[in-house]
Amino acid sequence: MRIIRVLPSLVLALGSWNAMAADDHDHDHQHGHQGTGFYGHLHAKVLFDHVYDAEESDEEINEAYTHSHLELGYGFENGLSFNTNLELEGEPGGHDHHGGGSELDGNNRYFEDTPLFVRSLTVNYDRKSFGLYAGKFDPVISLDQHAMPGIYGYQIVDEYTVREKIGFGGYGQLNAGDYGKHRLDVSTFFSDTTFLSNSVLHERGQTKEEDGGVANTEDFSSIAISLGGRDFYSLNSDIPEGLSYRIGFAHQAAGEGDEEDETRFSISGQYEHVFTSDLKGRVLGEIVHINHLNGEAPHDRTYKTVGAELTYDQWVAGSTFTHIGNDNPEEADEAIDGKVFQASLEYRFQNGISLGGGYKYQDVEGEENHRLGAMLSYSLEF
Repeated sequence: MRIIRVLPSLVLALGSWNAMAADDHDHDHQHGHQGTGFYGHLHAKVLFDHVYDAEESDEEINEAYTHSHLELGYGFENGLSFNTNLELEGEPGGHDHHGGGSELDGNNRYFEDTPLFVRSLTVNYDRKSFGLYAGKFDPVISLDQHAMPGIYGYQIVDEYTVREKIGFGGYGQLNAGDYGKHRLDVSTFFSDTTFLSNSVLHERGQTKEEDGGVANTEDFSSIAISLGGRDFYSLNSDIPEGLSYRIGFAHQAAGEGDEEDETRFSISGQYEHVFTSDLKGRVLGEIVHINHLNGEAPHDRTYKTVGAELTYDQWVAGSTFTHIGNDNPEEADEAIDGKVFQASLEYRFQNGISLGGGYKYQDVEGEENHRLGAMLSYSLEF
């Protein structure tokens, strides 16, 4: 229970610093660094939820959990840099995507099953038009989870993110003038089976090849490719300036016990518009289609997400809706479609602290629940 006392006090103490804050959606975790010397980014986020309507009475609980990370790096003048992302990540009760979360038993949950682990650790070489990286990383495929509006927006992306892989990759950038800036990312990888796959505070256990799972092959038979672009320009309209896109593909080779390789395709787009100096908004959409989900031969899944965010001065309202389509001819009765909706209102202080409140509804695998929650977060760039 020590973490209950430490986290809120840490966030409030940091808030007294004269620091520069960063919006959640401003730090997408693409690979590439141009700075020299030490640099970093801290984002500490704590959610306090009340599940007030659920399928089972023992799922109606109060809980608190965190989604926090600390990015650190050091860059040299020749373009070489070393970078890491340390993550402290709890999950809502009933989820267990990456070693956190647990089954619900009617008891309130406060910062339980919260692992501290190395999300990424890379050596990078970056020039103006290209870059290379190697180590442990999240392959670039679709939208970063922090691009999603709302205090719960990151959670649905976390359902399908390809993360914590060992390998190497690179990117190339093209400035096409009025036709935008475009970047191609390519990487090859396998699941992390080193000691870095474990964690402290709450041990996830070290991943082994015999555990199975797609990309858990200890060879470079899995790949990811994505193309993204932004910064378009037109003399006749302001709309192109706010447009951005990403198209992605990933192939994850079958591991021990898997029936098939998993492949996925994604397409996403976003439009941002500045109405006045105080008022701006953005809308986005993403489709991620996965063939042979987790290596299961008959199981395909499609996530379709739309979202919107409106910022007025220091107030931020955000929302997303996701439809989850399941296709499993062999178990049609269990291939139930799902949906997730969340909305929130947030106030971002200039010292980096944010306070927010939100609502989330989900109907997943035939089970519904509703939750209301409050959020306390802190962001710092250095």
